[in-house]
Amino acid sequence: MDLSIKTEQCDSDSSDSSMDNMFPSMAIVLFGYSSSVQYGNENSLLGEKQLNIENAQISRIVPLQKKISERHISVINMIDLHETEHVDNLIGQLVNENEIHSFIFVVRLGHLTNDDKMGLDWLQRVFGDRVLQFVMILLTYETEDKSDIDDLEKNPVLEQLLEKCGERYQICNEKMNNQSEMRELMKKIERMFNENQQQSYTEEMFKTVSIRRIELENREQQSGKNSFD
Repeated sequence: MDLSIKTEQCDSDSSDSSMDNMFPSMAIVLFGYSSSVQYGNENSLLGEKQLNIENAQISRIVPLQKKISERHISVINMIDLHETEHVDNLIGQLVNENEIHSFIFVVRLGHLTNDDKMGLDWLQRVFGDRVLQFVMILLTYETEDKSDIDDLEKNPVLEQLLEKCGERYQICNEKMNNQSEMRELMKKIERMFNENQQQSYTEEMFKTVSIRRIELENREQQSGKNSFD
């Protein structure tokens, strides 16, 4: 199933045009759980279409083309895909067609449990430890009565997630339609890009991780065979 390409615009601030010059087309991956977002026409990042991962064989991912704060963004929606058996077939195509500037881990703001770590653990296992330097946590809330981040940082799960991701996070409502929050997210992605010396996650990085993973699996299989000899 190919996801249709659409272009949507979040009202912009002309003063934020510097990043647009740096990123003619910036690719970001959103991953995590659908319970953390609300799809709809007003959703600046994901739009109204949710992936039907239960009833459809997904053959490839087509990025959504967005314009946020005068920045052209290719949004790669991988929300919930880490829970499917089809995702391994998509990763090679994904990194072959896109140099990824940021992986956005979408998490519901509130009481976090160990289950919330699974998405990040999956990303690290598939893309390698180096991917963590490109990750930012996006904490979503349902109402304006959002929790104080200082209180949330006392949560051990969130502390672990933030530590892995270099303390990078942004808070936004689950509809992802607040212009100020979206502008702030884009600025933080720009800052992360500069901290990474303007590098993005590339196909070459993924190939290196894949080779190491295959070698490790082969050694483990060989070790298992030897134990029965």
